[in-house]
Amino acid sequence: MHNSKIPIIRRLARSGDTMRAWQMFTDAALEGDRHPDTLTLKGRLLKDRGLSAPSTAERARLLGAARQAYLSAAAMMPATYPLINAATIALLEGNRKDAAILATRVLTMLDAGDHEPETAYWLHATRAEAFLLLGEIDKGQAVLAQAVRQAPRAWEDHASTLRHFRLIMTVLEQPADWLDAYRPPASLHFSGIIHVAPDQTQSPERIAEAVDRIRPGFAFGALAAGADIMVAEALLERDVELHVMLPATIEGFRHDSVSSFGTHWEARFDAILDAAASVETIETLDAVSQSGIYVGDEMAMGCAIRHARQLESHAVALRLGDGTRAQGSLLDAAWRDRGLPIERVSLERSGTTASPPPTFAREALVAVPDGEQADHFAHAGAALVRHGAFTIARFDDPVAAARIALADVTLHGRTLGATYGAYDPAGNATQRLETAVRVAGAGLPGQVPVSRSLALALTLHAPDLHCENFGQIASAQGDLALGLLAVR
Repeated sequence: MHNSKIPIIRRLARSGDTMRAWQMFTDAALEGDRHPDTLTLKGRLLKDRGLSAPSTAERARLLGAARQAYLSAAAMMPATYPLINAATIALLEGNRKDAAILATRVLTMLDAGDHEPETAYWLHATRAEAFLLLGEIDKGQAVLAQAVRQAPRAWEDHASTLRHFRLIMTVLEQPADWLDAYRPPASLHFSGIIHVAPDQTQSPERIAEAVDRIRPGFAFGALAAGADIMVAEALLERDVELHVMLPATIEGFRHDSVSSFGTHWEARFDAILDAAASVETIETLDAVSQSGIYVGDEMAMGCAIRHARQLESHAVALRLGDGTRAQGSLLDAAWRDRGLPIERVSLERSGTTASPPPTFAREALVAVPDGEQADHFAHAGAALVRHGAFTIARFDDPVAAARIALADVTLHGRTLGATYGAYDPAGNATQRLETAVRVAGAGLPGQVPVSRSLALALTLHAPDLHCENFGQIASAQGDLALGLLAVR
């Protein structure tokens, strides 16, 4: 690879972080590079930007530039990848003749073995795409089935293929429902009652039956003693990729939501943490609270939705017992408003009572540079405080904060930043304000950098707000993951 940043940028593009990938591409001064690898990556980025462009004219400009980049790369080396992408873009532009010519060239190269080294999956998927572009739908379906058999768990590859093929079928005005058979498995959000009744001997069987009905490939949730731990164990037994989201530090959560309900839960909790694909925590909270649980569930639900979207799949929620987390019914209503299903399993809580966790608080913060007009944030319901060279607008509603911040940046082009989370009112308020200021410093013109927690909450509550991942910045709590909110 002639440039070490190309694999990193390509991975970002494949994960859906188009804006961040393009920013890295331009920062690396690669726009004028004529190497085939660079041109192919440039085509990919321009194509992705074109498909999400806000106007027809911008879409046409970007797709045209993407097609030219792919064709330039193909002229320098015998490779099917840039040619098949140029062919599909030609179809999207309404040029079926050129699409068919390029697709035929791709098939000729594949038949002759005159192509770049590639996996069996991608060679079959490329052949299937060429058949679709030629209108030979039956052949395309048959070859795609062969491709999936070559790599049955290559979920990201499958998702990329399905995304492309749906576009093609739409332009051809052909049914695309046959693609559903190749969708990656569901992304699951789970939550349930703490401290399951000891006489519920059928609970593991009920949970296992529910997991088998849903058949998820990925799962997101917390690990409180009781139903959470039981469903996590069932998921791991079925080789489901488990992502744990805790509403406090690991130590604080372990003390409040695991050990407090019996030491026999501790070893199971630790074993699941060791086996999980990832563990994410709210590091600013040392104790479990109702607000922390609410934000943790928002984040886990947002993760499930985003993951399903990236994989061209679907998201499902599983509720065990009465499902009474902090204000859980509000979050489930937001989930249902997205048209997403909820499965329920009846379990009874132990008669043992436990003290409810403290309430704490949650809020969204928007950092506005000093000297800039901020009165309209107050008119939108925010409380304003000064912090150094910034005015901080404090909102109860994260969606309201995001909408007015985005509207402000769109109108005035200034640099703002927004964060969101749960906090202990007796804790360090200065630290939270400083984090919002640091986020504001990561902004780009016309875009609002937001904390990961806010990005995930918006995924659940405001699907019309487009937010991509955008790297990390340093904060007092360590590296802080950001999203990037932009107009779409």
